[in-house]
Amino acid sequence: MDEENRKAILNKIDKIEQYAKANTWLFDDLRKRFGNEHNSKIDEIYEYCIERVIKEQATQFYKYFPITELKKQLVEDYCRMERFRRKDDFEDFCLAAFQQVECITNWFCLRPKFIDLYNDKKNENSSIVDKEKNPIPIGSLIIQSEYEKRKETPLIKLFFNERIRAVLYFVYFGEKTIKYAFDSKYSEMNELYQCRNLNHRGGDRSDYQENIVSEILPHQYQYYLKFTGLLVDYIEHISRFMSKKEELGVVSSVLPSAVYFKPENSDIFMIDCSKKIWYKVKGFKQGDQVLIERNVVTNELINIKLI
Repeated sequence: MDEENRKAILNKIDKIEQYAKANTWLFDDLRKRFGNEHNSKIDEIYEYCIERVIKEQATQFYKYFPITELKKQLVEDYCRMERFRRKDDFEDFCLAAFQQVECITNWFCLRPKFIDLYNDKKNENSSIVDKEKNPIPIGSLIIQSEYEKRKETPLIKLFFNERIRAVLYFVYFGEKTIKYAFDSKYSEMNELYQCRNLNHRGGDRSDYQENIVSEILPHQYQYYLKFTGLLVDYIEHISRFMSKKEELGVVSSVLPSAVYFKPENSDIFMIDCSKKIWYKVKGFKQGDQVLIERNVVTNELINIKLI
């Protein structure tokens, strides 16, 4: 077969693949038409097409993720996660989803700047207060047991559930949160962590771990979606934290339904009542000094706040 004919056939296969994405009945009809003896080949083509779609989804999902050296591994784990979802293998799905969270969390806990941040601030009070309204020290917020005994333990050698608490506090929440929000997000991460342990670690589970797992397993089909949403949320917050650029500016003009801003190093722009951020800026006054936050990759406006 000459090169021209080969290319023509491959182009047709690509068109079939694109059509099959939106018309899932195609492979069923092919099986009926060509009979059982051809089903294995049709299934191979089908699986190949699905794998290509998943790979593309994973690549797009992490396209703008700022930690570039992790992208290859994260894309591979995402593909494994989706493959296990299709097989209805909940335990391996949880493992693959968790490995993406773990990969990112450990990356932070190995960075000298993040380690210095933790060491410099662990003896300071956090933004979170206890039931008596007393601020909780950052170190004891992160290290949940035997803090005085373990407070000098290097960050990367803390238990995973403590490392994730450090990243949640400093990166996900940017050191600004309340106890309910922090505990709620950590609880979701801990649910994924415990489900990951279903096939990743032997031995008996504690009553605490058993209670978490026993609540999840009867509802695992909902948790496919919940854990996927948890991963998406984590990636978005990490990306926002690392992709943010800041610029000082001033409110140059105020109208009843629009506010104009002049950044130090760029052109005047307007926020009007049609924008989501309008509720934050509608009370600003001419001459107010502001901090303008944008996404480094997309240049999308993230926030404007008074200084």
